[in-house]
Amino acid sequence: AMSALVSDLADRGMLDDTVIIWMGEFSRTPNINGGGGRDHWARSWSTVVGGGGFKRGVVVGETSSDGKEVITEPYSSQDVMASVLKSLGVSLETTFTAKNGRPMKIANSGKVIKELFS
Repeated sequence: AMSALVSDLADRGMLDDTVIIWMGEFSRTPNINGGGGRDHWARSWSTVVGGGGFKRGVVVGETSSDGKEVITEPYSSQDVMASVLKSLGVSLETTFTAKNGRPMKIANSGKVIKELFS
């Protein structure tokens, strides 16, 4: 389904104007638990971004060979969001007003992942 979406957007000339992101908030433990399954694992997970000005064919970050630890620069979900906002042309200084009236930066403390861009 992922490749079909990307191919369809590319065929229609829409890929450069569309941001695609597949992301979860956790992955699964590298080791199988006593019940024969896997538990939640928040130390590392995979995210796929594409289109919208992102560099193509790039892998950013690396885990240990057993998948238990991040061994390169760790990135947060806020960093991914900052990168998506950059690809959309939205300033990271943009603020919105929360329901309680407090102004909040749209990217919070996220930093753009430079390796994702040319």
